[in-house]
Amino acid sequence: MLATKENIKNFIPQREPFIMIDELHSADEKGFKTSFEVIDSNIFLDDELSESALTENIAQTCAAGFGYLGSLEEEGEPKIGFIGAITKLKVHSLPKLGAKLNTEVEILNTFGNIHLIQGTVFENGAKLLDCQMKIVLA
Repeated sequence: MLATKENIKNFIPQREPFIMIDELHSADEKGFKTSFEVIDSNIFLDDELSESALTENIAQTCAAGFGYLGSLEEEGEPKIGFIGAITKLKVHSLPKLGAKLNTEVEILNTFGNIHLIQGTVFENGAKLLDCQMKIVLA
């Protein structure tokens, strides 16, 4: 494990109550993997965790992965990233309180500081949401 709930803020710019990942499991030039548990204090939880929370979970998986890789090269604050576009969004199901989510991001293409990624959120191996994003690193 590369980052735990206790030190994930070293790699992402988000702060409570907007943190949507708990642990960074892997990060390399091909992609990133994180995990997240849906707790009752989550601001996006009603009866289910919202689509926007799952989308943000994918974006924060990117932030953590790029932040971790950046920490290996240079010191300082995590890079700020922006979602340039979200395409091919498919919602299969929404998780409930207590769900343990696993998120996988595959880097499909990179052009300078723009990254096209494929992100997928799973619960117990079942796909909840997947999409492509263009992530721009500042």
